[in-house]
Amino acid sequence: PLESTVPLLESINDTVTKSPSGVDQNLTIFVGILTTYEKIEVRESLRELYTHNNDALARYLGVKKSPVTIRFILGLPEDEYKDELEEESITYGDIVILNIEENMNEGKTFEYFKWFAKHREDNYMHKLDDDTFLHLIHYYRDFQDLPRERVYYGNCLGDRPGSYRFMGGAGYTLSRDLVIDIAESDWVSSFIEGAEDQLVGEWICHVAREKKYFVHYVGFTDWKPLRQNPYHDFDKKLDFNSLVETIMIHRIKNIEDLNAIKDVYTEYEEGLPIVRVIRNSTTENLVTKREIIPTCWTALERENWNQSLQNTYKNWFYEAWGFKEGMWYGYYGPVEDIEITE
Repeated sequence: PLESTVPLLESINDTVTKSPSGVDQNLTIFVGILTTYEKIEVRESLRELYTHNNDALARYLGVKKSPVTIRFILGLPEDEYKDELEEESITYGDIVILNIEENMNEGKTFEYFKWFAKHREDNYMHKLDDDTFLHLIHYYRDFQDLPRERVYYGNCLGDRPGSYRFMGGAGYTLSRDLVIDIAESDWVSSFIEGAEDQLVGEWICHVAREKKYFVHYVGFTDWKPLRQNPYHDFDKKLDFNSLVETIMIHRIKNIEDLNAIKDVYTEYEEGLPIVRVIRNSTTENLVTKREIIPTCWTALERENWNQSLQNTYKNWFYEAWGFKEGMWYGYYGPVEDIEITE
């Protein structure tokens, strides 16, 4: 089984010149923030926030440029916004305009997947809403021990028995190979309208069955207390004690809240001596799951694949994070010791 080699993150400052041991600097992640053309002020605030956040990641890694790329993903603008958006794009160089009318659940996510598959070579692609903050240092470190293929990562919001699970649309990550398989699927291209986060879960199940492979499901839950969970909604009482366990903050609904996060994280990244990722935590009853999605497959299909897969895939339940080999971690946590195909 893979084991975590990610060290504790020491204080972030300008004296860092050497990459921490065990951190893969070649890992690249593309973060697309799905937004709309009229949210100019939101983009300005997000730029400032992520510029500082990405600079902090680069200092931690001891590199000149962060391996995480941030871009704003928009549909075609209305005429009244075209000139302003063109000027913004020339000024900052961080805007991607998809060849589709602006929308949320009528194909924009699929067009984003297609654009990424055609234009980017990153190991992972992240889809992020513009009311969600992704802490890049915690996030980047959380991917160090993951496989680079067939990975679906985020905050689990649903489970349809016998069908599929999906990650909440506030923010989720797919490995490059999954994005390509989805973008090239004729079936997916005819099924792109509806609740986009649920659709992504269904797309993944479809291509997994079509290509005859299992997917590494890496999820965390959102029903744990804020201090025990890497994903939570915005809290006006946000403080340093909560930030050490945060990867994503959702429901940032106004500029004042976004600026509050920016101010807190600026001080946090420059001053705190130790940062840790929640999966290093031994917090009692914390449910952080690493699973292989079995629900897309019938019992017979899983049985047929068992002999070739069990020696490889059952080891993805990392003992390094407190998982025991051979135990199945279901939607609500660990259950009885059973074979993975059960």
